[in-house]
Amino acid sequence: MSKAVDFSATVVGQVGARCAKAGLDLYQPLEVAQYNRAVAETYRLPTWGRGSTLAILIGNSRALWPHLVEALRTDRDLRASEHPVDDYCDRVVRSAQEAIARPSRAFPAHWRGQRMVAMQRLAEISGLAALSSCHLSVHRQFGPWIALRAVIVVDCDGPGEVRPIRQPCVCDEHCTPAFQRALAAASAESDQVDLDKHWRLWVSVRDACPIGRAHRYDDEQIRYHYTKDRERLLRLYPAR
Repeated sequence: MSKAVDFSATVVGQVGARCAKAGLDLYQPLEVAQYNRAVAETYRLPTWGRGSTLAILIGNSRALWPHLVEALRTDRDLRASEHPVDDYCDRVVRSAQEAIARPSRAFPAHWRGQRMVAMQRLAEISGLAALSSCHLSVHRQFGPWIALRAVIVVDCDGPGEVRPIRQPCVCDEHCTPAFQRALAAASAESDQVDLDKHWRLWVSVRDACPIGRAHRYDDEQIRYHYTKDRERLLRLYPAR
């Protein structure tokens, strides 16, 4: 193993360990150049001027929720946040960056505009999760019960190119009917308030997937991710 590859593997291990301890238990290294070739210029990641550059995609399964709840109960600033889940994940990613002995940049999944990254495409290219025809990222073990949180780009050599993951099942047999029902309901509504009424239809698309059913989020985690009902979150998990 070359020193460059060894260093890259060490960085990935350190970042992954820090993130996993805080509930962001999914991480996957990838080659920036492979992703950049697959997306429009707007979504491309920096290369630090390298021919090969390391990126680390970070996400979570349902393992996030107990860590988030504990932080929400004990952290006054997080309780005051308009977007507590995003802010919590951003903190974890920043902490993970502290373990990196090279310059790095983090791109959270919730960023929009010029700094937006095509996270689902990134997950597919890295091999973390396939992109289904119902627009869900599907992990081999956890199925659609995952979230993509950020990508960290590091000023060091990448892992080399890999074959993108293929869709692990046939959506037409399971998820497409539920997806079409949710899409029809959304198309009939005129504003976001009306669209939010149908969040359970969108959950039914995930529930229809046969992969990862044992790893389904609990009900309150699902409700928050779809409704972003901060007040309910604070009532359920009061401060200590």
